[in-house]
Amino acid sequence: MTTSLRKRVSAALGILALGAATALVAVTPAHAEPGNIDPDIPRSLTVHKYALGPSSPQDIGTGQELATPPAGTPLAGAVFTASLVADVDLSTPEGWSTAANLTPATAAGRLSTTSFASTPSAPGTGIATFPADMPIGLYLVTETTLPEEATNPSAPFLVTLPFPTGPTGAPANEWIYDVHVYPKNAVTDVTKTRVPAPANSAEARNPDLIRWAIASAIPTLAAGDSIEVFDLADTIPAQLEYVTAPPTGVAPTNVVVTSAAGLPQTFTEGADYNLVTEGSTLTLEFTSTGLTRLTGLQGGVVSFNVLTRAIAIPADGRIVNTATGTINGSSETVVGVTPIGQLTVFAFEGPANDRNALAGAIYQVFLTEEDAIRGINPITVDGISQWTSGADGYVEIPIVTPGNYWVREMTPPAGFQPPSPDRVFTQVVAGETSTTPPIQNYVEFTHSQVPAWALPLTGGDGARWFGIGGGALLATMLGAALILSRRRAAAARVSA
Repeated sequence: MTTSLRKRVSAALGILALGAATALVAVTPAHAEPGNIDPDIPRSLTVHKYALGPSSPQDIGTGQELATPPAGTPLAGAVFTASLVADVDLSTPEGWSTAANLTPATAAGRLSTTSFASTPSAPGTGIATFPADMPIGLYLVTETTLPEEATNPSAPFLVTLPFPTGPTGAPANEWIYDVHVYPKNAVTDVTKTRVPAPANSAEARNPDLIRWAIASAIPTLAAGDSIEVFDLADTIPAQLEYVTAPPTGVAPTNVVVTSAAGLPQTFTEGADYNLVTEGSTLTLEFTSTGLTRLTGLQGGVVSFNVLTRAIAIPADGRIVNTATGTINGSSETVVGVTPIGQLTVFAFEGPANDRNALAGAIYQVFLTEEDAIRGINPITVDGISQWTSGADGYVEIPIVTPGNYWVREMTPPAGFQPPSPDRVFTQVVAGETSTTPPIQNYVEFTHSQVPAWALPLTGGDGARWFGIGGGALLATMLGAALILSRRRAAAARVSA
């Protein structure tokens, strides 16, 4: 083989075989020999399977094992098939010339019946190996089984056994008999988390609302690949329901797309994506227009922010919600968990060992003590912002996100004074109310009757006042009689 032909063949096969590999510092090949190809030297082909990411190097590989593993996550479960390309005799210059002018697409049309399957790539290392002593020749290697998290198969590639280092290799002009390749997959990366409401916001004042963020990285694809499917689906449990008309001041379910640099992009429902409801599942589906835009935003993030309302409390106080991301040929299911609680208030009067339940006490709950004092911005649960104790003295605020709250009695039961203090700080935790140790999610207010006021007096006091009144009347009568007698005596003297 001439030097120019050797250089051309080496460059072509290096690009075709190892275009997705990382050209880091390589160790000296275990079987690198100068001179002619030696058919007696054992040959091997090892695949190192990694996830493709924005930081993955795209340099040409060398066929040698890397001294330092490439950056990225090893992927398990990938299986490759190496098919021998027919009529390529690497013992002749013509065979190398033919190999140099083939591409994976053209080679796929001239495969022999000889093929070999690799072992599945191993967990933790991503290494897959082919049978030892495969025949000398040109092979088309395709990924026939993808790792679970992979969205696209790695691009098919050509590789020769043995593989030339070429005139610029290290070492130069030698044959590598133990060939290592580093193809990569685009992968899904889906997460699901509870999004806390901003402090003292309208959403926080609706503590039965639960917002979920289903986020997925926009995968980094091999050159020429595109995103053909991008769906994010939220399947809610029986303890939740979707909120289609949120309260005033609360943002609805929405979609946020950012670029790899974190810059928000404008995606429009109906044009770039659709929201499809089927039973208990709400799915974000990107249209062909949206998919084209996502392909240009590789390395960015799609966040599907779903607003739900809790309508029941599981026994352990934890709501479990699942989501599935489907990107091209890969699906990934993730789980989000959030605590939920409730709050019970008891109104009563009497000593601890002889309590009498009181109906008619009206309560509101606040996020801050200042709001409780001023009686503004109470929390609302499913449209209700105040609760009244029943005949048993209890009132249940059914669904409350765990956190700190102030409970205030706004109106006491009829005939009773407002409690002192009229507000109580409490902490809601996950789970239902317990009134026995350990007591949780429970507050109580004790009451006293309104004070008695003066009434008309009767009995001994009444007789005394009656006697006093009668004596005064008698004195008045005696005085009048005395005056009358004196007037008569004076008249008699005048007439005499």
